[in-house]
Amino acid sequence: MKSIVIYFTQSGTTKNAAEKIASKTNSKIVEMTSKDDYPGDFDDLVAKAKEQIDNDERPTINEDFDLSDYQTIYLGFPIWYRQPPMIIHSFFDKFDLKDKSIIPFITSASSGFSVCTPYLNNMKTNAKIKDGFRSNSDLEIKNALN
Repeated sequence: MKSIVIYFTQSGTTKNAAEKIASKTNSKIVEMTSKDDYPGDFDDLVAKAKEQIDNDERPTINEDFDLSDYQTIYLGFPIWYRQPPMIIHSFFDKFDLKDKSIIPFITSASSGFSVCTPYLNNMKTNAKIKDGFRSNSDLEIKNALN
């Protein structure tokens, strides 16, 4: 069963986790980016993230991933305002995930994985969303993948 790691990152923390997960699972790895750049300044980024959440904005994803060869998708993202960034909603909206297994992984300085579970459960998808995990450290990744 082939797997792929798809991740969204701003600071590079999620990229670092994605690379470790891809290595441990022998998965292809690709970054998901938004058509409109996010601000580099932290305060501006926080304001943009809040604006997207408040307005239920779905950022346009640059990539058009061909997921036909993959059964398992490790989906990585940071937690913003105790939930997935709105581009994660865009991912579920854009791609046909029928019969795919999605294993989410997050990076967060303060939140555990459970904070985003209600949001993931409410996303309309025909994929099977499996238990996810926080991936801030090598130990968290090792424990989740064993």
